[in-house]
Formats: sequence, structure tokens, C-alpha cells
Amino acid sequence: MLNQVIKKIRRRLIPQKLFIKGLTGSFYRLELRALLYYKTSSLCDRDLALAYTHTNEWEIIEIIRILNSLGFVVDVVDRALDDFDPEDKYDLFVGLGAGSSGKYFAKYGSRLTKAVKVLLAAGPKPDISDRLVRERYDSFNNRNGVNAPYMRIIDKINFAEFLKYTDCILAIGEDGLFCNESYRDCGKPVKYYLPSSSPRLGFRLEWLKTRKRNKFLCFAGNGLICKGADILIEAFREMPEMELVICGPKEDALFEVYGQELSGQGNIKYEGFVGVSSERFNTLCSKCAFVILNTASEGCATSVTTCMRCGLVPVINYENSIEVGNFGFLIDNSDGLVAGTMDVIRKAASITAEDYSDRVFNTLKDSAKYTQGSFSTTFENAILEIMQEKFKV
Repeated sequence: MLNQVIKKIRRRLIPQKLFIKGLTGSFYRLELRALLYYKTSSLCDRDLALAYTHTNEWEIIEIIRILNSLGFVVDVVDRALDDFDPEDKYDLFVGLGAGSSGKYFAKYGSRLTKAVKVLLAAGPKPDISDRLVRERYDSFNNRNGVNAPYMRIIDKINFAEFLKYTDCILAIGEDGLFCNESYRDCGKPVKYYLPSSSPRLGFRLEWLKTRKRNKFLCFAGNGLICKGADILIEAFREMPEMELVICGPKEDALFEVYGQELSGQGNIKYEGFVGVSSERFNTLCSKCAFVILNTASEGCATSVTTCMRCGLVPVINYENSIEVGNFGFLIDNSDGLVAGTMDVIRKAASITAEDYSDRVFNTLKDSAKYTQGSFSTTFENAILEIMQEKFKV
């Protein structure tokens, strides 16, 4: 605990550069130039990439290495820099463009006339995602007579304008799933890459004996309502024989409505924020059998893929952008969010110990595509395809 506090203080004292140029890594005689519009935090403090508080901290370092290996000197501009005016000297521009943090994509793209421009989409098409998130909050407010403010709304970008300066979309998540498919009507080539996960994640064989097949883990980030925590609470309070653990930053409106359910006195427990691969996280993985998320919209729900790397069988809806194959359970919301969730919970909890064991190992095998290695391979392949299609020798 003390070490974590010291690290937080140290990070606040480290000055963060919002534009870093001339990155070549261990490579030399690089003749091409690339501009990456993302974050510079992990370049200023390499411990962030190791801590894995967010997958993108390590991924940014790896993107730079990949671009270096393909012949690019890389400059990086942070998404928080407001007055950056890029020189028109780049051969490749890779920039955030699917969320509010990518608000300057069109500004930079319009100035980089010579560059092949790649829109990096870490989430679904903004208008689709925005609509689905608003629908979840509207439903929550209408059901409960409250006025919870929207979270994770994309309101600072003009995506149609972004597309004018886009040669290719590079979207997170598997080809053919929700996120990737949301861009099919944009009139641009769509490539995909898969997210990484912490290399400290692991599975223990004894967990097959200690897990309870009626115990589910909701492991989520900010915006618990748009992640569907309210739906899970309403489903589990109707099934006292089932258990739910919710992990994620507190959202006040959720506690305003479900204070009694979240008090810890019944079958629903709230754990707050739990760090990946922490002792508490591993304890939860030893007791819970399934990871469950009935979310509004995800590029590829890394909270779920993280738990899959520990052998938790996924119980999710289509908008998670994760394939459940023959090992997980897909929530069908066509008859209602709560009803669909309850049906799948009962189905998952009723499987035999042998069936559960098979699903765990199949989950682990499938989750091998959510590693640092798979991120590197899929991202590099996508850039190579773009170079093959767009660069002329």
C-alpha cells in the first residue's frame, strides 16, 4: 500500500511532455516519419506501462516499437495538447478518432496532406455507441424516477468530419463482431487489432475446486450504469440463491437507487476499485465462476478479457465485442434486459462441474488471443496491410 502511494506521488512530480519527437528505439537509418496522436504518459513514466492500470499504457510503447521496426521515426502528441500544429512532413498519421479524446483528429488530418491517415478506433462508431449509452441511462432514470447524469458520452467530435481525413479505420476487437461491424457503412477500409492484457494474470488449477458455480463477478470501469450494473442488481435481487460481486469505481446514482442491495447484507457485494492481478483480484478469481457484463457498448471489453485470462467463463451480451464460442454464454436481451440476464444466469449456474471445467480450459485457450503477443501481431499486421495498400514505392 505504501509503495502504491509513493508511486502516485512520484508520478505527480514527474513533468509530462505532451509532444515527444524523434523516437527511433534501437533502430537506425529510418527514412519514414509517423505521427502518433494518443498519450505520452507512459513515455514520461515507464512504470505506467508495467503497472497495467490501463492496457493502453503498454500498448502505446509497443505501437512505437512496431512503427520503428517498419522504418518510421515516430513523434507522439498527447490528446491533451490543445495548441499543437503539426508540420506536413509525415508519411503516416495514426490517431485516436472514435471518442472524445480524439477531438483533434480532423484538425491534424487536414494539415497532413502527404500522410496516409489511420483512424484508431478504441471503441464502436461514436453515434452508435452514444445512442446505446444514452438508452441505458434513460432506461435507468425512467425506471427509478431519478436523473442520473450520462457518463461515457461522446460529445466533442464530428465523426463525419473525421472521415473526410481518413484513409483507413483500425478498430479494436475481432473482425465480424460488434465494434468492427459498426464501421462497415463508413466507406473506408476497416482493419482490426486485439487488445493486450497484463502478463501477470494467471490461472490456478485449485480454483476449479474453490469456485462456486452460482457466483458471478462484474468487473468494470467507469460508468457502472452504462456497463449494466443496474441490470445485474435487479436480476440478482430476484435470485437470492445466486451471488454477485461488483468491482468498479463508484457511481453515485447507482447507490442512490440500490443502496440497500449494495449494503453487503444480501447476495450482492460491492468491492469498489480492484487492481488487476492484486491479491484481492486473485481471491475473487478463486471464488467466482463467471465474469458477467451486460453492457451498452464496448470496443472490446478488456475487463472481460482480463477475467477470461484467469479462466472466468464469460456471460456477456453481443455489445461486448467478444466471441464466446462454445465455452461462454451469450445474453439475449430481445425479451428485456433483466429477463434475458436472469435466463442466462440460471443456465450458467446449472451446468455440471465437468462441463464447467471444460468451459474454463476452453476460455483460457481462447483468451490467449488477448495477450501482449497477440496485440503486437494483430497491430503490426494491420499496419503492414495499410502500407501494402496505400504506400507506393
